[in-house]
This record gives sequence, C-alpha cells and structure tokens, in this order.
Amino acid sequence: MNDFKDKSIILAVPNHFGLPKVFKKNLEYLGFKVFTVEHDCSQVKLSAEESLIHIYKKAFSNNRTFKAKMLAEKKEHPQLFFLDKISHADYALVIRPDLFSKNVLSKIQEKSTYTVAYQWDGMQRFPLAENTIKYFDSFFVFDERDTIRYPQTKHIHNFYFDYLPEKSEVKQDLFFVGTFMKDRIEELCNLSKLFQEKELKTNINVIYTKEKHIKKYREYPINFTRTGMSFEENMKNAKASKIILDFQNTMHKGLSFRVFEAVGYRKKLITNNELVKGYRFYNPSNIFLLNDDNMSEITNFLAEDYIESSEETYQRYSFSNWIQILFSQFNK
Repeated sequence: MNDFKDKSIILAVPNHFGLPKVFKKNLEYLGFKVFTVEHDCSQVKLSAEESLIHIYKKAFSNNRTFKAKMLAEKKEHPQLFFLDKISHADYALVIRPDLFSKNVLSKIQEKSTYTVAYQWDGMQRFPLAENTIKYFDSFFVFDERDTIRYPQTKHIHNFYFDYLPEKSEVKQDLFFVGTFMKDRIEELCNLSKLFQEKELKTNINVIYTKEKHIKKYREYPINFTRTGMSFEENMKNAKASKIILDFQNTMHKGLSFRVFEAVGYRKKLITNNELVKGYRFYNPSNIFLLNDDNMSEITNFLAEDYIESSEETYQRYSFSNWIQILFSQFNK
C-alpha cells in the first residue's frame, strides 16, 4: 500500500452509478492524490448533418466509430479545461478510453508519466477503443479474446474494492442487482420464488426502462426499478448479505464485479458463469454453478457453511493488488 503514498494520479472514469467516487476513494485509501476527470454520461445529440454522416458511414463503409467519436468530442471542453490546470501527475488511469476524445487522451498522456487504460467492455462491441491504444503505456482488456486480435493489449480480470471496513453486519440472505435482460428474467423469477419458499430474506433488484418488459413479472418477489443504486450502495448490500447472485452477460467473456465481491467480502455465490472454475478461489462449497438442470440442488448449497480461503487469495483479487499489477512495469 505504501508504494503509492503521496503519488499523484489522473483518473478518468465514466460516471456510471457513481464509479468515479469508489475509484477515487480506493486510490486515496492507497495514498494517491487523485485528479478526477469528470465524464458526463448524459445524452448528447448529434446535429442533423452529423446524424446523416453517421448513417452513411455505418451503412456504406462499415464505420461504427464516427458517432462515438463525435459524442466524445462534444464533451471534451470541460475535461481539457480541468487537465490544463494540472501541472503533472505520476500516473494516469483511464477506464473505457473509447468514451474520451483523442484530444483528452493526448492531454492525459502529456500530463502524466505513466498511462494505463482498462477497457472493461469488449473491443468488438466498442470498436473506437482500438484507436486509443496508442495513447497508453499499457492497455488492459477485460475479455481475454481481445488480446489475440490486439496483441499489444494485456488481459486482466476485475476486482473488488477493498477500502470499505472489513466487518459489516449481515442484514439479508441474498442480494442481486442487474439490468433487465430478456434471456435471464425467467430464470431469475424462478429463483426468486425458490428463495421465497425457503423463507430467505432477499434483496433482488432489476433495472428496467420499459414497463411492457416487466409487467408480467410484477408478481414475483423482485424489486423492479427505473433507477439503479450507486456502485457503493451495491458494495454495501453485497457486504450485508450471506449470498450474492450473479448472471453472466453473454456479450462478454469474463467475470463480473459481483463474483470478485463474493470472494473479497467472503460471501457465497450463485452464478451461471462457468469461467469461475478456472480461478483458484473456486470452491463448490462456496460457489454454486447454476445451469438449466440443477436448480433443485440449490437447497443443499444453501445449507452448507461458507469455507474460508487463504488470505493470499483474498488479497490477490483486491483493487489494491489490481492497481499494483497495472503499474508494475513502471515500478520496476
């Protein structure tokens, strides 16, 4: 932890559910002085001319980056103004670099000694990310398959934020939060009924945008909401639960934050992501691997006690260790 005491870092993170706040808190916990580049996630519209160019490029030249590039440029002015006030920083960390303009990324590169990016969405899904690799000393990706297509990138998994107090009062049996996804809502509803039958105290939350999507599921013990909770609130709910429920996003190949929170906060986990079997923390007593045929077996899993892992395992998947890995080349 003392490796970063009194070091400075430029942090650029999209403001999804308060993510900059938790990144900043954990970096400060490690001793960093943090300069946060604000990223406005509100909707910005293209002009009529820009929209036509976007449609043309997408239809006739398979260019899927024009719109993202223009939206980033429309948000760059306050970011550049903020960066101009920074004399210099030891490090820079940019999450989702495809959301920032080339001018902002160039300025971050100019203002910091060592720059690192983490693309935690697939490169194929957000193709503008490929154009940003050149602005960084190290470029990490969430989906390991991207390292084959982009050999200059490195794979790294997610982590759990470790600045919260270790001890937390358990207030509920199970916690889940996620956006509405058509391919998993039926399974989630069936699970919610099973947990209800087992008299578990659950906190299951689904964020939705259209009432027609969730209308027929209102009878289930699920909290349907149009506004998601903050990332820090998610973390606190995870710490206050005995079990965390996780569903794989089929658009990615990797483990979600929920999985690593279960590890770091020493909780049992129910997930349908088979990738967990490839990690050293995998223990069938702690992790139930859900599939189409074994839902009835959850009862036995619920009855088993949590099995402690080694301290090395808990530390290995923490944010503190994750940031050490990101900046390890610079610190050699």
